[in-house]
Amino acid sequence: MGTAQFVLGDDYERVGSQVERLAADTRLLLIARVQGFDELGSLQGSPQPLGFVGIRDQIRPTATETIAYFKDQGVRVLVISGDDSHTVSGIAAKVGVEGAERFVDATTLKTESDVERALVCDSVFGRVRPEQKKQFVLALQKAGHTVAMTGDGVNDTLALKVADCSIAMASGSDAARNVAQLVLVDNDFASMPKVVAEGRRSINNLQRSASLFLVKTLLSIAAALLFIAAPWQYPFQPIQMTLISAFTIGIPSFVLALEPNRERIRGRFLGNVIVRSIPGAVCSVCCILVANVVGYCLMGLDYEQVSAL
Repeated sequence: MGTAQFVLGDDYERVGSQVERLAADTRLLLIARVQGFDELGSLQGSPQPLGFVGIRDQIRPTATETIAYFKDQGVRVLVISGDDSHTVSGIAAKVGVEGAERFVDATTLKTESDVERALVCDSVFGRVRPEQKKQFVLALQKAGHTVAMTGDGVNDTLALKVADCSIAMASGSDAARNVAQLVLVDNDFASMPKVVAEGRRSINNLQRSASLFLVKTLLSIAAALLFIAAPWQYPFQPIQMTLISAFTIGIPSFVLALEPNRERIRGRFLGNVIVRSIPGAVCSVCCILVANVVGYCLMGLDYEQVSAL
């Protein structure tokens, strides 16, 4: 008993049309009679098909909604399975995976270039071996994509280990749970939108808070260098910098950390922080210069008055 392609080998064409018809939404196992097995467990004689055993997976009611959410968020969803390509395609079509009708039998992908070409156009892959799943992830990363991999079996561990984000089910194998970065304890992929939303809130708010810290750092460095050459004394006392930090960094960053934020994460963390902080730092330095020019040159104020200003 096993997959028809592997049990029958070159004789698969004898039942190929039946397999394609029955495998539209059912996982099929072929039962065949053989003369016996040798010492290594290999089949002896030509297998004679007796019938099929069909197993139909129960699709969760939230699957379609979850797939639609990721499509709306600009995430490309790929289905990579070791099951028959027809079965995988039928299930993928039911849950709304784009391009589900264009399925690929991974046994036909012989080289790395074959895999790379298939990943450009196709979204559903069947008969994928464990090492091929890893190859798929590496090929997507090579093309510049950030890859999240979901799996629950031992055959998924290689791909889970190399993915940028790996997600396993609590009911899955120990191997999959051990290599995954995230384990869904309720065994429901519908939890992923909440996970993504929490991740976005954390990263986006952290970027905004970090920008506040960097504004003060850039301000302090620029002002220190500026007043080395300027004819005026450095305008701040340590106690003033403490107050500035409290009102421009401490309180705002506390509020920002708690604010809901579901914006899609774009760019790189350090680049985003620098881009956001430079305008604020430049504006602050300009304000300090204006206060010094107005205070000393136009109003004739002394150092303490300009420093307070």
